[in-house]
Amino acid sequence: MDSMFSLMDLIILGSGAYIIYCYYLLKFKGEIKEGLLLPKGTNVKKCTDKAAYIKEVENKILLYGIAVLICGGFGVLETQTGLLGKWYLVVIAVFLAVTVWFAMVVKKSGEKYWPQTTKKLKK
Repeated sequence: MDSMFSLMDLIILGSGAYIIYCYYLLKFKGEIKEGLLLPKGTNVKKCTDKAAYIKEVENKILLYGIAVLICGGFGVLETQTGLLGKWYLVVIAVFLAVTVWFAMVVKKSGEKYWPQTTKKLKK
């Protein structure tokens, strides 16, 4: 069972590194990664104000990336050493809370800078 948790912690750690990489692309190259910041199928070119969007989300994505990286690091530490004990539950709670917060921020920002498309009802 420990190997499953070790794998999950490594995936979380790697995800934190990827999120920080996405921050780098956003901040320094102006590239918006669709999988992280936008729902699948959203056309990046239809953004109403790309510069304002980047300014609004750049610090939030950095904060989220650092939080995920730290939580993943603590997870690897816990599965390898068992050092944290019950405190690891706090790490899990922080990870889940930050993830929910980030999802709400991304959704709100996406709705603000991408026009709503009307979907036809299927009969």
